[in-house]
Amino acid sequence: MTAHMNIAASTKILVLSDDAAAASFMLDTFGSLSRYDVRHLALKALGEKGRFDPAQFDLIVLDVDNGTLLQQPELFTFRTTFRDIPLVVVSEDLPDDMLRLLFRLNGKDWLKKPLERRALIDMISTHAPGTGASDSRVHAVVSAVGGAGASVIASSLAHVLAQPTKNYTPRIDLFDTDFCSGTLGYYLNLVNDYDLKPVIANPSRVDLEFIDLVRKRHSGGFSLLSFKQPSVLLAPKGRELVLRMLDVAAFESDHTIIDVPYYDTPWKYEVLTSVNSVCIVTEMTVPALSQAKDLFANLVRLRGSADQIFIVINKYRAKLFGLGLRRQQTEKIFKEIPTHVIADDWDTVSEAVNRGVLPFQVNSRARFCGAVGKLGALVR
Repeated sequence: MTAHMNIAASTKILVLSDDAAAASFMLDTFGSLSRYDVRHLALKALGEKGRFDPAQFDLIVLDVDNGTLLQQPELFTFRTTFRDIPLVVVSEDLPDDMLRLLFRLNGKDWLKKPLERRALIDMISTHAPGTGASDSRVHAVVSAVGGAGASVIASSLAHVLAQPTKNYTPRIDLFDTDFCSGTLGYYLNLVNDYDLKPVIANPSRVDLEFIDLVRKRHSGGFSLLSFKQPSVLLAPKGRELVLRMLDVAAFESDHTIIDVPYYDTPWKYEVLTSVNSVCIVTEMTVPALSQAKDLFANLVRLRGSADQIFIVINKYRAKLFGLGLRRQQTEKIFKEIPTHVIADDWDTVSEAVNRGVLPFQVNSRARFCGAVGKLGALVR
């Protein structure tokens, strides 16, 4: 276990809700994070004196659902009595007159239902006393085609983001979602033999202690989660398991890098639409560049914007003569879409893979390392 698990005091959260599904979702989400101690009560408890002591809680999550509760005077009496306890509100989409009533509650934040796990965690970590704001950033490195070299770029990007500053050492997680091969575990000589099968059937077992147990620490300054467990792809709860592991791992990390394979998985596009940045890694061939352009267009549609989506052309070779593609031709394919080129550095990368180390550990001045360093500056 890491030290923070032993010294961090639990934050007591009270969930007031009559929506069984929403309450279950919140209990499950907070229960996966050991720093939170959560309790659920129905809204009728507000009018029952002596039913509970609100002062024992550090934060209250109030579910007003469709807003009907906002018409009840006991709610505002309760809030006036316990105005010093931080309150956050969740609800359905409310009309303007109901939203005005929300302001009278003097809440810290508001979240619209249906709830999303990451947004809920971010809201609670921001407003729960003693936890501080969550500044975690999540970056996806996704292959447009097989063999583009995205895994090596992802591991090198993790090393770049893990570099300490004068006063701070960032916490970095590298998550390999290629469960068919567990590529990164082999590349970095950190093969993980932990059997995920017992947890696939019960993803609620995934919490911070579990992540601390299964992660591998790399000398480059980051932690690695990589498993060769193909059964995760086919399991009915495989998607829930992966998303939960990602949420928990990212919760206390400054940066989380996700290595996403080129093939479709039940969680692929949900991940790619919710992360802070996406690097699409491709090669210098017409089919690979076309696949990258298609993926870019799909992500722009899903994310609603091209912001923080980067095209990375890996293994680029400049030629004076011959029929190979040239840099100017890629500009015709991508037009106004900005691209970032990483020159082919076979000697450095192949030696790194064969030795099970990072390219930086082979040659810190290699062209590959310099190019990934520039990429790190873009997503940091």
